[in-house]
Amino acid sequence: MPETCKLCLTTGLLVPESHIIPRWMYEWMCAMLSAGKRRMKIVSSHKAEFKKDSQSGIYDSFVCQDCEDRFGFWDNYAATILRKQPIATAQAWDFGQYDYASLKRFFLSVLWRAHACERPFFEDVDLKHHAHTLAKCLLSDNSDTLKDFEVIPTWSDYPLSFGVLSPIQVPIETIPYWQLYLPRFQALIKVIDGPGAPCLQPWKMTPGKNLIMLEKDFTEFSEIDTVKQVAIENITKKNIKRRKKSQETH
Repeated sequence: MPETCKLCLTTGLLVPESHIIPRWMYEWMCAMLSAGKRRMKIVSSHKAEFKKDSQSGIYDSFVCQDCEDRFGFWDNYAATILRKQPIATAQAWDFGQYDYASLKRFFLSVLWRAHACERPFFEDVDLKHHAHTLAKCLLSDNSDTLKDFEVIPTWSDYPLSFGVLSPIQVPIETIPYWQLYLPRFQALIKVIDGPGAPCLQPWKMTPGKNLIMLEKDFTEFSEIDTVKQVAIENITKKNIKRRKKSQETH
């Protein structure tokens, strides 16, 4: 049945399973985790979600094939850059030269997908009217539109980076950013108008410069405490479900 694509707004058939976080990131991460006998985890505090293994990721149906192909191009490009072995510098990790427009659109598109999908895991991702501006940027081949957004990517091999957390909005020097979590990689993304936080300017993606990433340790925004609380909530939900099931069988 024809539906409206949330990105280009055309009416037609939608892709049945469009990944919010690219499939290659799950396949890559799951391969590394399997070597250590571990499995990718999806952890959410949403009442309809439970902690669970995930080998294929989170997907939904919300864009047409043309827009899915557009995402696929950026996803595939990101795979060639992010899977490279970076060089350690005195302050950060250097991933070398890259196509600024393609990689920045990759990070921006993942945030837009999280906003546009209807999965409970991403329920709190609301870009409000900025979603329209971001969609126009993703549909345009004009790289000048990218200057309206700011992306500061980071890298990590901390244990929490081997899973996926829900994106959160955080203030950096009073300026709101979205903290996006991907397997092994993260990004702070500014979608509002105006200048970004001065402390982040040396680390933002910039045309003509190498891709430089700080290493994230998951202490900035109390992520460790959040995951502990989510774990407690998930245990509580499972216990309630078990008790209810036990009562129904007696």
